Amino acid sequence: MGGNIKSPNFGRPSLGPKPRAGRASAAPLGSSIRGTIQPRERSGLSKHSYSVLDGLDDSDEEDDFEPPAKRTGTYGINYDDDSDEDEEDESDDADANGQLDDGDDDDEAEEEADEEKEQEEQEEQEDVEDMAEDDVDYDIEEDLLREIVEADQNGDNLGSDDMDLMMSAPGVTEQMRREADDIFRASSMRSMFGQRKEYKYASVAKDLYSQLRYAEISEPETVIIPTEEIVHRLYDDGVGAEDDEERLDDTLAIAADRLVTSVWKPYSDSLPKGNREHEAKVGPGPNAPLFEKASWIATLAFRIHHTLPLKDQFGGSRTVPLPLVLFKWQEDYHDPSSAQIAGIRYHRPCPAAHSLFWQGVYTSVIRGNIHSAVALLRRAEWDKVKKGPRGELAYSGSALVNINRVVEDICQVMDHCPGINDTNWDIRSSDWTLFRLKAKAAKEGLINFAEGKDRPHRPSNRFNDSELGNSQHSLTGLARKAESRLPWDVYESLQSLYSILIGEAEAITAAAQDWCEATIGLLGWWDDGHNSRNPGLSRSQSVGHQSSGDYDWLDRLALSFHETTESDFHFNSMDPVEVCIACIFESNVESVIGFLRAWSLPVASTFAEIASLGRWLPPPEPPNLISMESLDVEDLELLGMNQSKGSDDKDGIKDTTLMQYARALNNIEQLSGTASRKGGVVARITRDGWEMAVQVVGRMDSPERSEEMVNELLLHILDKIQPDSHATVDKIWALLNHLGMINLAEDTAEKFGDILKENTYRFGEMLWYYALAHRPGKVRDVLNGLMSFSLAESTIYPPEGEMDDQLKKLLRERSATLEQFAKQDYEAAELLGKMLSGYFTLRKFYELRDGDCKINPRSITRRQQAATALTFVIASADENIRGGLYDDSCDAVVSEDFILALLGEATVFINQSPTIISLEQIDILLKAIEDIQTVGSRVYEAADAFFKIVLSSGHGKGSTPADLMKRSTSSLGGSFMMTGSSMMASQLHKSIRESGVLKGPIWRTWDWRKNVLATSSSGEVLKKLRLGLTKDLADLWLEQADSVIL
Repeated sequence: MGGNIKSPNFGRPSLGPKPRAGRASAAPLGSSIRGTIQPRERSGLSKHSYSVLDGLDDSDEEDDFEPPAKRTGTYGINYDDDSDEDEEDESDDADANGQLDDGDDDDEAEEEADEEKEQEEQEEQEDVEDMAEDDVDYDIEEDLLREIVEADQNGDNLGSDDMDLMMSAPGVTEQMRREADDIFRASSMRSMFGQRKEYKYASVAKDLYSQLRYAEISEPETVIIPTEEIVHRLYDDGVGAEDDEERLDDTLAIAADRLVTSVWKPYSDSLPKGNREHEAKVGPGPNAPLFEKASWIATLAFRIHHTLPLKDQFGGSRTVPLPLVLFKWQEDYHDPSSAQIAGIRYHRPCPAAHSLFWQGVYTSVIRGNIHSAVALLRRAEWDKVKKGPRGELAYSGSALVNINRVVEDICQVMDHCPGINDTNWDIRSSDWTLFRLKAKAAKEGLINFAEGKDRPHRPSNRFNDSELGNSQHSLTGLARKAESRLPWDVYESLQSLYSILIGEAEAITAAAQDWCEATIGLLGWWDDGHNSRNPGLSRSQSVGHQSSGDYDWLDRLALSFHETTESDFHFNSMDPVEVCIACIFESNVESVIGFLRAWSLPVASTFAEIASLGRWLPPPEPPNLISMESLDVEDLELLGMNQSKGSDDKDGIKDTTLMQYARALNNIEQLSGTASRKGGVVARITRDGWEMAVQVVGRMDSPERSEEMVNELLLHILDKIQPDSHATVDKIWALLNHLGMINLAEDTAEKFGDILKENTYRFGEMLWYYALAHRPGKVRDVLNGLMSFSLAESTIYPPEGEMDDQLKKLLRERSATLEQFAKQDYEAAELLGKMLSGYFTLRKFYELRDGDCKINPRSITRRQQAATALTFVIASADENIRGGLYDDSCDAVVSEDFILALLGEATVFINQSPTIISLEQIDILLKAIEDIQTVGSRVYEAADAFFKIVLSSGHGKGSTPADLMKRSTSSLGGSFMMTGSSMMASQLHKSIRESGVLKGPIWRTWDWRKNVLATSSSGEVLKKLRLGLTKDLADLWLEQADSVIL
């Protein structure tokens, strides 16, 4: 019998009895299956896998673990004395029988000897072949197991092949395939997202955080400013229409890491710790600072959703599995056993003598610290363990040898754990399936070695060994202990450790110290038997932003938490911190934000924004199609709708949190601090509270509510604006433009322009802010007012010494100033540059006329330049009435109301010798005269009314020019006089009466009004112009004719 039995593969999976492979079939079994060319049917590998696992679990059907005569492994040593005696007895019987057969025939004896010799040679040859094929068999087993796992992961689901066959039919078009794929993906999305809506502790959480008040801003500027700068940079570095999802994920991970490590944790560590009598609970205690609670919770959530990928030496990266993420988080933030493990390691006389030695091993394993567990086991020093009052050695002799051997074997099993070096914590991968099969085989080997193969049914580990617990003093229990080849306490502890490695939930939860550690331990070790892939999704496809694997990890985390809460752990449902952790494990992000905003508004708002950008915060539900106002209470009860909805239900919890944070910031006068900019440069930043508040609400999901909040926040700021608050207005305008709130930015600029109009004479600033508001009507209003006063006084207005800096730059450095404005708003600069040309040219005319007293003002050249400038202004005023038809769509830069006054200014250039004006200018003036005389009466009357004001002002009749203009605007119904000069009537009245803009006598080289009687009408002036232009035209014709003759 012994010669025919192959030594068992301890430490690697055994697939039960296998038929001997012939020489012709040397290829691995997995390769032969993959190489088949028959039509593909539903894979039989998944069916075969059940028989494999069943064979490993069923101890009654296993044959391979019978101890052989020779092997090098621990469990292969022959410790059975009875079997040795039986073999010796069999040898004696054989000798006795041989002596009785001495009287037989010699030929028969020789034949039997030859047959026995041949049989022994054949058996030796088979043993050599078995030894040579042992490694090949193991490779076949691994290939088969990998094939099983890969086939399961590749989604060989029921009906998938039928769907592929149907969609590959010739009649199926590409469009039908796309439609079917879209429908299937949509149904998969519903199945993935739909199950995330139900939370076990949602109602408990909402009841708790609804009773808490919003936190007040107590964080220093060193927390608020860097936090806002990091969030603000998200929209520059990773958020945009052209940015891909991978870049967004990396940006969010970097931002979350910077927030925690550089801003929140340093401030949290600096806070006074206070009374720490509740250290044993999960999370910060009730006496901990509120910011510490908020930072602790946000850090846990950020680790789950936005852990930085691991970089390799070749520049690549890989995603960190969630179990490894939470194992690392436990080391940093929740490690109550760290001191305990250190105490066990340095315990004297040896670590194994510590009362919590095995608990330390279990804790290390379920926390993912496999190296620590192996180190404890290998350095346990079992030979130094003592017991009793006399200090006798607890383990010696064969028991000590057996302990060392079985402990080394389990250490070797743990050495091959895929997660030992943090290399692979994807517990549903083929590597983990192989590891668990090896651990199961090793556990069975331990049981066979300790209790023998012929044993009754018994529990798998001491954590659920109720039968053994009830029979500690029974004959069966005592017999089992007495027959065991290992000390019973070590044997039980090793079984429990194997149970953890295999992934049994009871063993994992029993080894944990609290429900949080148990949840994370189950996430990392529990073999729940669920498929890791979502049905219907291919290996490379994902539905939505996050892949199906991400959602599977979150589902598994929630399932692990629910499994933990059903055990004997104490979960305090009245503690906000513990309930908030439960919400994180259940992916109930809304409730997490509800707690955070009661502890810290900066942390809560930042958390909500990153969760929204990362798309793990569900968007708010869309409004109902049915109008709630049309339903009464009974209708709402019948439909199961809540009649009273809070702000979280209406606006969404993210927007509600941002609004509350913005209101709190708006009450702060100013914030000043340092923040790191791009390139690692640390800059000093000073921000107004309202500025940061507007920036916060500008990132809300609802544009309508965002604009409402901006109006609310800026209302009291705009009410406090003074004429010298241009820096504040520029800041508001830039911020609103950056947030895309163009209408609000324009309204702000317009309001400031109105303030300047009512209280100052800074016409340059007035023009720019109206242009910045994209209000061409108000820009025209200011320019018409300036031109009306210039024409009324026949001089430049405002004078050179009374101009504000902005207007001076627009007139003296026009191109450079408009280029600078265009950097801020190109359309505003373009509008201002176009509309300013009329006033600029008119002012140029008066400057050329009056000169600077250095050049002869009556020189022909200068008079011709002045005439050219004036003709351009008249041509612009004539644009709206071309051909005698009024058309304001021409959008002339000079109002037609000024055309008669401008023609009056042109009288000084008519009928002069030598002729000053050219043929082109004569043509422009004649057309303007013809157009104003043939246009409608309303337009002519308005121009005539202004003409009378100008003429009266020149003869000193009436009061001041402002009085005359004010009186005219109340009596006229013309185009400009009803709209444009209303502003200037009051402004110029103040200008003359109060500020004295025009000081002293006005210097003019000439004044056209001196040659016209005060009682003259505009018609008489036009008649005079026609006559003079006729003479000038005749003179020019004669000059042209003379030049031809000569």
